[in-house]
Amino acid sequence: MKNITKTLLVTGLSVGLLVGATGASGQSFDNAHAATAHQTPYYTYNGQFNIPNNNALDDNNFYRGLKADHFIFNGLKVGEVTKADVFKNLGSGFKRYYGEKDLTFYEKNGIIVGFDHKGKLVNLTLRINHIKNSAKLIEKHVKKGEIYNTKTTQVAFYPGNTIVIKAK
Repeated sequence: MKNITKTLLVTGLSVGLLVGATGASGQSFDNAHAATAHQTPYYTYNGQFNIPNNNALDDNNFYRGLKADHFIFNGLKVGEVTKADVFKNLGSGFKRYYGEKDLTFYEKNGIIVGFDHKGKLVNLTLRINHIKNSAKLIEKHVKKGEIYNTKTTQVAFYPGNTIVIKAK
């Protein structure tokens, strides 16, 4: 009787371990697969940009978000929002910077926004001249003269001066 009990106990433990190990390895595989699945990079920036201690220019995700056409600045996406959205999110106090044929530009706190004749945000220029080592930081992440040509925007980098995001 003792031998039958021991045999059943050992068999039960073996089956339990086998089922548990199979479940664990299946779960491990799913997690590994999820980790390698392609994820679209996003980058959201809130606050003033052109300040000395801004670390965005040293963040790989900043460049990845710009390159993937998923960059949001204070709740605004170039080519998708209106003048009313910009003034609501960034506040009043913008001064007319200059105008062109069908574009009007406004400036405030190191940000230049450009609107088309329909009032759509088509240009966002971020000044970076007050950010410590801005030229070196950009050159560390972007090849000289490189422009990110995305689905809806073009992003041009002018180290030490500005980053221009323009709607197509």
